[in-house]
Amino acid sequence: MTVKSDIDGIVQRITPTLVSLRRALHQKPELAFEEHETAREIQKYLTGLGLPVRAGIGRTGVAALVTGVRPGRVIGVRADIDALPVTEQSGVSFASTIQGRMHACGHDAHTVIALGVAHVLSELRDRLRGSAKLIFQPAEETLAGAAAMIADGVLEDPRMDLMLGYHNWPPLDTGLIGYHTGAVMASSDAFDIVLKGTAAHAAHPHNGVDALVGAAQLVSALQTVISREIAPAIPAVLTIGQIEGGTARNVIADRVVLRGTARTLDNAASKRVEEAVRRISEGVARTLRLTCEITWTRQTPVLRNDAVLLGKVLDSIRAVAGADNVVELGAASMGSEDFAWYGEHMPLAHLKFGSKIDGLDTAIHRSNYACNEQMIPLAIRAVTHAVVDLLEEE
Repeated sequence: MTVKSDIDGIVQRITPTLVSLRRALHQKPELAFEEHETAREIQKYLTGLGLPVRAGIGRTGVAALVTGVRPGRVIGVRADIDALPVTEQSGVSFASTIQGRMHACGHDAHTVIALGVAHVLSELRDRLRGSAKLIFQPAEETLAGAAAMIADGVLEDPRMDLMLGYHNWPPLDTGLIGYHTGAVMASSDAFDIVLKGTAAHAAHPHNGVDALVGAAQLVSALQTVISREIAPAIPAVLTIGQIEGGTARNVIADRVVLRGTARTLDNAASKRVEEAVRRISEGVARTLRLTCEITWTRQTPVLRNDAVLLGKVLDSIRAVAGADNVVELGAASMGSEDFAWYGEHMPLAHLKFGSKIDGLDTAIHRSNYACNEQMIPLAIRAVTHAVVDLLEEE
């Protein structure tokens, strides 16, 4: 018997346990860098498989290694584990028991998929070539977890040669597996702009310097960054999502904070957006006698599929799911995913597993989000087959 011939049987056997675990995790969602109970459940499952486990990576992350009997490459598989500050309204019997917190993005399902991959590979390790490193990452929703784990050494001991990632996708029919060639998700930069002026009585505005007037003009001026400074063929979006300023209706505001994000599918364009935001902000401030302070944070680069690696992964999963069930998706998402940080160090491939429930109108990050759990065993099979094929390469 070959390694691959046993995968489906193992997946069928362990799926009920993993679905039960997913529901337990769903009831106790934890936010970014607070995933302590989730991490303990992950460790418990992995140590039960006899795998070496390292916990506390990037604060609450976990990693485990499945080592085959023959030397070879190291393949990474990453799952995100955090939840969202959303009050659940899904109506499922295992809904969140914590008010204001919900697994509204399906990271609980992602977690048990990676545990399933670890389980299958651990049972087959006496016939396995190379190693698989399972990474359970916190704080994806805040785009901070990947960088934290990388800073804490998750890429080392042993160093990985490539990494696979995935996401459940409610718009896609369950049973289908989607992919993007090239860009998958946009970069994300966060910025804070602080405008400072001089307070005065509203009846005597000439005695002050109005930061709110500056903020109003700046919001409009910044819209020209995308429309007039970035080539129309390059997807990019700049959003001011929050403005804070003023102390009373009859006082000229001496301080306003604008908070926003910039996203593109081109890392060079991302740099041009930053340069333009800084130039325009400083220009508006100078024109209106204000001072300006800008804090710019690169949250994540563009997530791109490596063409060669993706081709190999698709060959594997077509054999599992059937060629007609592996579909190329449309335009890349302008949402962001910090899985992209690993791509600064190695080739990546990222898949989307259809998780649609017929008759349910939902999407990730909605309070009524729910995923079709039939996606879980398919994802385990697909990822495991891809890992085994990649490990068997010379």
